[in-house]
Amino acid sequence: MTTLKDVAKLANVSVSTISRFLNNDPTLSIPEETQQHILEAVQTTGYQKKGKKQDKILTIGLLHWYSIEQELNDPYYINVRKGIESYLGKRKVKIIRVFKDDLDQSILQGIDGLIALGKFSSREMKELTTRYPVVIFLDMETETIEYNTIALDFSNAITQALSHLQEIGHHKIGLLAGYEVLEDGSVYRDQRIKAFLNKAKQEGLEYNPYVLIDRYSKESGYSMMKTLFKGNSLPSALVCCSDPIAIGAMKAIQEEGLRIPEDIALIGFDDIQDASFTNPPLTTIHAPMEEMGAYGAMMLLNELDKKIHLPFRLVLPCKLKIRKST
Repeated sequence: MTTLKDVAKLANVSVSTISRFLNNDPTLSIPEETQQHILEAVQTTGYQKKGKKQDKILTIGLLHWYSIEQELNDPYYINVRKGIESYLGKRKVKIIRVFKDDLDQSILQGIDGLIALGKFSSREMKELTTRYPVVIFLDMETETIEYNTIALDFSNAITQALSHLQEIGHHKIGLLAGYEVLEDGSVYRDQRIKAFLNKAKQEGLEYNPYVLIDRYSKESGYSMMKTLFKGNSLPSALVCCSDPIAIGAMKAIQEEGLRIPEDIALIGFDDIQDASFTNPPLTTIHAPMEEMGAYGAMMLLNELDKKIHLPFRLVLPCKLKIRKST
């Protein structure tokens, strides 16, 4: 088998020069006559340059638990997806996207790993982790660490929101929340509701009957706020478990001729783009949505590379962004 050393000997130049020439090194400067000798030596010896070893192109599946219509109505998951796609795209990783209600999910066969985005039942989590080599569940928390999960620190986020409202004089505080139904018909336990009730009781806040739960949408926020208006009294402030809920509530409040924050203060959750363009701009909890997506993609690639399959739970911090609605 012909080597660079054979070519160098015939051309009467160093192996280093041959290598730099064949690799088109722009810093190499040699006479045209020497270049011709090298080309003739290559042809005479039949030397063939070895191509670079091609790295295996990974294929990652991205399974959404909701429909494409739901994604379009709530920017939260769009932002998480952006983080996933941006991280994997920079690393030339192929992504196959599937929505849970898609009829054909066979396109996920043969993938190297899976990111499951959203809320999945215990049965689904077990099935997915059995079917695919590595699975990361994003925006999920389980009571025990059986699966790879990444979620947000909802408890501390709610504490930040209530502390802020108390600091500016509010003690009559309500909660507008949402619920999500899993595949098995059970309702996913939103840690924000639990954290709010625990903190409100601990601090002696007046929160009954100002805790309402519906869907995560502007329409639900509007409807829940209208329900509060039918009661005998109103809270002086509201914590909403999503920005769309807060935006819907804001519309209902303004239709009643009340002022924000003078009559009712509002705090949202997520910090979607629309939150800073409401009137007044919405105080909200910033959820690191794109970062969560990027972390999920990073952890998946790391597990595939290191081949470490010990389940983990990763919780990311949230931060209160104070604007004019409080």
